[in-house]
Amino acid sequence: MSSYAVEVVSTLKSPDGMPYTVPLGKNTILIGDNESGKSAIAESLQLARTGSAFGLLYRDKPVKAGTLLSALIPLGADNAQASALLESGETCTWNLKRGSSTKQEGPVGTSLSIAELHAVMAASLETKVKFFWERIFWKIEYQELFDQLEPPMQEALLLVCPVGKPVDLSELLGKIGKLQREQSNTVKAGQIALESLGSVRKFSDDELRGVWDTMNRGLIRDIVKVMYRDNKSDPSLQLGAGIDYLIDYLGGKDALRRVRSTEEAGADLSEVLLHRRLNRAAVAAKNGEIRAGDLRESLKALRTAILNVMIAAVSAASDEFIRKISAFLPKEEGFIFEPGSPGFPIGLSREEETHTALSGSTEARLLAAIAAGLSDESDLIIVDDRMWDPATLRRTMIALEKAPAQVVIMSTIEPKGRKRGAWTYVKVSRESGEPLDIENISK
Repeated sequence: MSSYAVEVVSTLKSPDGMPYTVPLGKNTILIGDNESGKSAIAESLQLARTGSAFGLLYRDKPVKAGTLLSALIPLGADNAQASALLESGETCTWNLKRGSSTKQEGPVGTSLSIAELHAVMAASLETKVKFFWERIFWKIEYQELFDQLEPPMQEALLLVCPVGKPVDLSELLGKIGKLQREQSNTVKAGQIALESLGSVRKFSDDELRGVWDTMNRGLIRDIVKVMYRDNKSDPSLQLGAGIDYLIDYLGGKDALRRVRSTEEAGADLSEVLLHRRLNRAAVAAKNGEIRAGDLRESLKALRTAILNVMIAAVSAASDEFIRKISAFLPKEEGFIFEPGSPGFPIGLSREEETHTALSGSTEARLLAAIAAGLSDESDLIIVDDRMWDPATLRRTMIALEKAPAQVVIMSTIEPKGRKRGAWTYVKVSRESGEPLDIENISK
């Protein structure tokens, strides 16, 4: 059963906090000046259908958190609401009370905005590969992934991924990236620890025994002094033999005078013991830094290997994907999609010329075709206003009529030619501080 919305009711960005109602079709074009309220309608539909909206508050990802979306609550109101009536008769609702979490009820769909696709195309190679992998493959059997890796990478995989379960490679790349960051933090902590230890001298076991011996000789000298004093004050103690024995043990009277005091020997011993402890700490910090650095490099290599597996898989499916996207482009244009080439070029070809640096309405038309090729009946495609010219806008509308998803296009101008029966034309206008004026101009 088709599940597109035939109507959306919303209070988002309503100047008086009152709801406004917008009629929709499977394909809808919202026509109005800048700041007329077109984006509020598209955001309302996204929130009601999916619980999030892309690109709000300058973020290049879907926004769902109530703390952020509270900016959508009209001034003087306590909540914001959006609901979508589906063709099936079911209703999807989204509600946000100030200071609370968002709440979405009803059949949940998925949304793909052209702004989101634009962000993906401008992102890193990994982001692009992950995006298309998720929509073409999503998971891979563990053994299949394991067999495609070299032995060192197989060992690294065993450290981060349970054996035997289907693997979500995008999720796995995220996990590996987190582990890489943790190891980088460990390396940094080790480096900071080494710097904080300062200059550490390494004392050998023989040097430590020498300091202990000096300390012991100082203690014996102290004992001799005490015995000599006691024996002098009380000769009946008869300590002379013991005194002579200890003096001989120390090497004689001359050697006795050269024995360092226990205070000096104790200071030396404390210094040696401190440096020995610091040295052990330095060794541990250095070993930890080395282990973390080695693991970080292994994870980096594993991440690259997994990304190559994903690129190979997406490349193998590229012919079918190109055919699918080309169905939503004019016959004179070809779709360029080369995952295995440097930079992962995506663009159009015309008259044997390659165009990958697209802009304006041409870029939007290509992104809309990609969205259409990736979508199904439960999806919602949002095409933001891209400074359309009337002819390009009309060609884009014709191509998107074949998309299985519900399509909403925003435009400041009307398309060229007569109104198309497959589209619902909605004119949106608003005077400053006034409610939205919604008019169905399909006929």
